[in-house]
Amino acid sequence: MKRPLVRWTTLASVLATILILAGIGYYAGLFGAGEKADANAPGDAEIKGTATVTTVEVTQGMLSPTAVAYGTVSSSPQNSYVIQIPRDGVFKAVNVRDGDVVRSGQPIVTVVTAAANTTAFEQAKSAADFAARDVQRVERLFAEKLATNDQVATARKALEDARIQLDAQSKIGAGAGEEIIRAPFDGVVTGLMAVPGDKVQANNTIATIVSRSNLTVQLSLEPEDSAKLAPGAAVKLSNTFGGDAIEGKLRSVGASVDPMTHLVKALCDVPAAAGAHLELGATLVAHIELPPKQGILVPRTALLEDSSGPYIFTISEDTAHKQNVKVLVETDDMALIDGVDPALGTKVVVNNNTELDDDTPVEETKS
Repeated sequence: MKRPLVRWTTLASVLATILILAGIGYYAGLFGAGEKADANAPGDAEIKGTATVTTVEVTQGMLSPTAVAYGTVSSSPQNSYVIQIPRDGVFKAVNVRDGDVVRSGQPIVTVVTAAANTTAFEQAKSAADFAARDVQRVERLFAEKLATNDQVATARKALEDARIQLDAQSKIGAGAGEEIIRAPFDGVVTGLMAVPGDKVQANNTIATIVSRSNLTVQLSLEPEDSAKLAPGAAVKLSNTFGGDAIEGKLRSVGASVDPMTHLVKALCDVPAAAGAHLELGATLVAHIELPPKQGILVPRTALLEDSSGPYIFTISEDTAHKQNVKVLVETDDMALIDGVDPALGTKVVVNNNTELDDDTPVEETKS
């Protein structure tokens, strides 16, 4: 009676196992098919779109680099007049301030001669008067045969020496109680060192009158730029805050490097008409064209840059190709470059190039 029970129990176990395996296979097939279908879905496929760009043909050409330098407006040394008082004195009046524009003959300062100088003048004058009278006396005695030729010669020599001393005192103005110092020509007062009531020592500079008719700009050039320039080169000058450019010319280019700035000094002449509108000491920026270089000319908009350096995109077979290049000269609207491989195309992208990658399909329009 027990054998049939065992048989039915075993048969039930086998059937249950078959049903479980069939269920696992069904669900595995169901989900596997779904994953396969998802893998083939268009959303997961890499789609590379076509970019619309504007191109131009690259051309061989030349472009002049520009040297940029800064300089200070100054007057030529031959157009400057240094005011010095040749004697000690005291400033009685100061009629101008530093930086004032003055006209020829305009009072600058009034100086009262120091007492010591006045005394020296009076002594020299007295000595000259005495020597003149002594010569008359000796000559009269000589006429009466009461004096010798040597005595006459000695008296005349003493008179000559006394007159030299008096002339020296007169030249420094020691005989003038006070003197008004006037501007020798139209110009600007610079370096004024005068205060009413202050003493002034002989031959000390109290001011400089600078003419504005022949101004220069003292420039500081990079050594590699200065080596390419020569006197006569055109220079465009402008204020650091903008404004109309002034056309000038290089007068001279230095032959040594300043040990402090490591730059080379140069002088630029300013036209007289333009100089009337410049202030002495003003800082100007100079743009000077250097000898032109030769290379491939492209619009400035074609030039891009990343961590690897400057590059452009060229088009070949409707595909964009990134090319790293060397920039030789760059202006506001053009760039002169080197290193372009013509095998990758001779048309350069000038618009919509910032969104491109290497090998991006493109549809081009010409500018």
